Amino acid sequence: MTVRPATDLDDRPAGLGRRFLAVLVDQVVVLLLGGGVVLATALRAVAAVRDGVDQVPVVPAPLLVAGTLLALAVTVAQWLAHGRYGWTLGRRLLGVRTVDVHSRRPIGPGRVLVRGLVVAAGALVLAVGHLVVLLSPLLDRTGRRRGWHDRAVDAEVLRVSATRATGARGTTAAPVRRAAARAGSGRAGGSPEASDEPFRPPAPPADASPAAGAAARPAAAAPVTSATPPPPATPAGGLVLAPLHPQRAAPDLDTRAIPVVRAAPTLAFGLAPELELTRPAAPRADVVPEPRAATSPGLRVALDDGRVLTVERLALVGRNPSPGAEVQVVRVVDPTRSVSKTHLQLAVDGAGGSWVVDRGSTNGTVVTLPDGGQVVCRVDHPVRLREGAVVVFGDRSLRVVAMPAPRSGPAPTR
Repeated sequence: MTVRPATDLDDRPAGLGRRFLAVLVDQVVVLLLGGGVVLATALRAVAAVRDGVDQVPVVPAPLLVAGTLLALAVTVAQWLAHGRYGWTLGRRLLGVRTVDVHSRRPIGPGRVLVRGLVVAAGALVLAVGHLVVLLSPLLDRTGRRRGWHDRAVDAEVLRVSATRATGARGTTAAPVRRAAARAGSGRAGGSPEASDEPFRPPAPPADASPAAGAAARPAAAAPVTSATPPPPATPAGGLVLAPLHPQRAAPDLDTRAIPVVRAAPTLAFGLAPELELTRPAAPRADVVPEPRAATSPGLRVALDDGRVLTVERLALVGRNPSPGAEVQVVRVVDPTRSVSKTHLQLAVDGAGGSWVVDRGSTNGTVVTLPDGGQVVCRVDHPVRLREGAVVVFGDRSLRVVAMPAPRSGPAPTR
């Protein structure tokens, strides 16, 4: 189940220079479309009052009215676009969007108005307080560049991801990823982090003799001519890990610590009195157990928000995982930001086994097995899942409903 993002945004916050240029473009547009006439008239009136001149240079009334109405219409249009879509003309040209911190969606006209009133209220302090408010993103210690006016409405200004926007239109994102994967595999010392596709080590040959290896090398060197390559087989010896993305600063660092896993208390002497007094009951012939449900074709998990998902091969779970080829993306909504951008991954192998791997998250991943035992997942170390196991990641959790069925395939020939 893949959920499309609300907007094609990058996780990087917009720089202060880019934001300043966006506001400057908006102001220039208003001045050119009627605001300049109103400003010139106001400056003439102020100069006449200061110099004590009785007669103020008069601007033609039709020109002043038309300029005022046009400037007001442009301002209202910019305000509504900023609230509904997250951009004004300047923000769209500079590639920035104003969105909600949690949902990554536009904040609405009302919150945009409150945000502007906070900046205007700063001008009441020595007439330069609004400059301090506009420069307040430099004081944000989390690295998200959120100013006081952004925090007042729980918003932030992010950059637009050109790569993701191109991939959403379906033009050149997939070929570029494939080319990067081929280039990364051909370089000496290349790593799976060089591409967006999952790293798949080559499967070991059935016959490991030198003659078989020499015969297999020319076949491997032949170029692939088919337009759609066949899906690679998952090695039976272990889990295929997806590529690791470079770690970033906040918001993933601005979260709580990993919760402490406490072991169950043990008794110093013997069993508990309740257990010693308990005796097994006689078997009942009138109780018939329910028939076991058929095994699922994939790993079925139930999230704590009510969603039930089926993982066929590989799935990335997090607040906003990066999509990739043959990778299932599962996005979770976490207002407390305890879940990392790419928190964990779920994988299924050909033998019917399922695994969970922590992707270097901030708050870690804990697996509670059906027998009550708990396993703290180390980074990039797969932990086998069982039916009924519960995986806790941050403030969210998921439960294993059904295990995958082993994939049937032809027996290897010797």
